[in-house]
This record gives sequence, structure tokens and C-alpha cells, in this order.
Amino acid sequence: MKSNESNFIKRLQAGKEDALEYIIDCYLPLIKGIVHKIIAPLRQEEMVGECVNDIFLSIWQNAQQFRGNGETDFKKWICAIAKYRAIDYYRRGVKKKELPLEHIRVPPSPSMELEHEDDLMELLGQLEPTDQRIFMMRYLMNFNSEEIAEQLAMTKSAVNNRIHRGKKKLKHEISSKGGNYLYEGHL
Repeated sequence: MKSNESNFIKRLQAGKEDALEYIIDCYLPLIKGIVHKIIAPLRQEEMVGECVNDIFLSIWQNAQQFRGNGETDFKKWICAIAKYRAIDYYRRGVKKKELPLEHIRVPPSPSMELEHEDDLMELLGQLEPTDQRIFMMRYLMNFNSEEIAEQLAMTKSAVNNRIHRGKKKLKHEISSKGGNYLYEGHL
């Protein structure tokens, strides 16, 4: 018996390899798209393939944990696995590779009044390299202080102190230029 759209979940949970082949054939473009979107800023294409393989291995190894009904729930389940596994790979990649400021793209935020993204990059350039990394990880990548501390082998209080001092320095830079780049309270 071969896997098809009506039996592939049960066959996957029973450990039948043809079910995994069916899933790869059907869901590879979706999984690859999710992974590429998350990992793309690192510019490490080989990491995308490695992550995709890891996702399918995780689906295979954890098939018994799937508790949904039908293909729609299964699709949601594998998308969640793909998303979180890709985030893990992204964080490992950030830890291994220093991202230059010019490769960071700032997502639009209603709390910013920047004329150009370059203004923010220029402001961040006023900070020391470690502080730049902390600010990028905190405000552009949405890492919390504990995650940053772990990534940079620092204590959480050291990260928080650097954020506090960096904010003061950036506020001073903004006011010395006579600009009001950011809404009150953002920094």
C-alpha cells in the first residue's frame, strides 16, 4: 500500500517510509519557503538545506505526537515545527556570524519617525560594536535580555546596563543634532 492524501498521516505514525516521501513531495516547497524567509538575512543558503532536512527528520521522529484531524491540522503542525526550527537555526547563525549594520533591514514601526533607515543605522554606528549587537538583537530581532546574555556570554544585568547606557547615549546624540527622530519613550 502506498501513501496518499487520505492515509499518509496514519502511515507516517506507523513508521512507513513512503509516508515521509509523500510528505516531502507535497510539503517541501512550503517548508523551504518558511525556512528561507526566516534564515535569509544570514545569507547562508547551505543553512536553509540543513534546516529543511532537520525539519523533516523532526516530523518523522515526532509523528506520534501529532494529535490533529486531517491534512489542514497536519499542515499547521508541520508549519509550526518549521517556524521554530528555523528560528533556532537563525539564532545559531547570528551567534556564529556578526551581521554588518548595512545588512540589517528595519521593519516598519509605528513608534518610529525616522526619515530613512540610514538614520537609524547611523545612530547605531555611534555605539560600540558589542552595544550595536545588543541593540540589534533587542530592538530589531526582538530577543529578550536573557537570550542576548546567553548569545553573547554575558550576564542579564550586564546586557540591561548596556541597553540603559546605550539609550542615554543615543538620546544625547539625537538631541545634540537637534533632531527628534523618535517618539518620546521609544528609546
